[in-house]
Amino acid sequence: MRVGTASIYAGIQLRLQRMAADLKSLNEKIASGKNLNRLSDDPIALVEAMKFKTAARQMDQYGRNLNTAASWFTASESTLSQTLDLVGRARELAVQMSSSSQDAENRDAAAAEIGDLLDHAISLGNTDLSGRYIFSGFETGTAPFTKIVVGGVETAQYNGDTNDFQVQVGKDQTLTVGRNGQTVFMDSGLFSTLGGLKKALEDDDLAGIGTQLENLTSVENYLNSQIADIGVRHNQAQVRENILSQIQFELKDQLSRVEDADIVEVMIQLNAKQLTYQAALAAAARVSEMSLLNYMD
Repeated sequence: MRVGTASIYAGIQLRLQRMAADLKSLNEKIASGKNLNRLSDDPIALVEAMKFKTAARQMDQYGRNLNTAASWFTASESTLSQTLDLVGRARELAVQMSSSSQDAENRDAAAAEIGDLLDHAISLGNTDLSGRYIFSGFETGTAPFTKIVVGGVETAQYNGDTNDFQVQVGKDQTLTVGRNGQTVFMDSGLFSTLGGLKKALEDDDLAGIGTQLENLTSVENYLNSQIADIGVRHNQAQVRENILSQIQFELKDQLSRVEDADIVEVMIQLNAKQLTYQAALAAAARVSEMSLLNYMD
């Protein structure tokens, strides 16, 4: 049975079109360095690559959260260290003014300095990081502390909430970045102790000065424990960051295996496909020279 010339031409044309498409695909892989340049290349592999990219983006967000945590820890530790220095100065004044050799005038001058230290302590409690107050709990847009007077004694009130500020560092894992101001400052007794010391100095009250001197020791111990707590959480963040870096590396490697082309292998395939294509073109040229007379007896 003879095959019609039109059918032969159609078959050759179809094969040439397929080869041309293969050559185009191989050239695209070489140009982009990627196996996947369109959905039709490999739908299953493309879906897998998209999953890896989604996971990588999530890991990147966790990384940004950990960077925020690092800045928060640094700011918190610096603030509390400065606060400890402030308490140390208050202790020096209290020790000096607890001596019977000091007079009321000296104690009034010391009271004025303690008042300044109280204002400075409130200012430190209102430390912000990029416009967010670090001791307000979730209420990061609200200044946590304002100065008030209670029973004739200067102190501060807390305006934030009692939630600790947290960031997400894993699918089901959060990290406490900042303790709320109630826990860090109010529970330490810092403001009431400074206010009480100022009042005792103004009243020339030696017993009151002695009481507040003891309270200052408790404040120092409490603030030191808060600084230690920051150190523990900072270490936890660094451990998580190391784990995250490893996950990111593995995701990048897995994505590369699915998405990146083996250029050497693709070049070999391209050369072989070009030879086949040239041979097909030559065969098509020979067929096109034939006419219906070539098939007649």
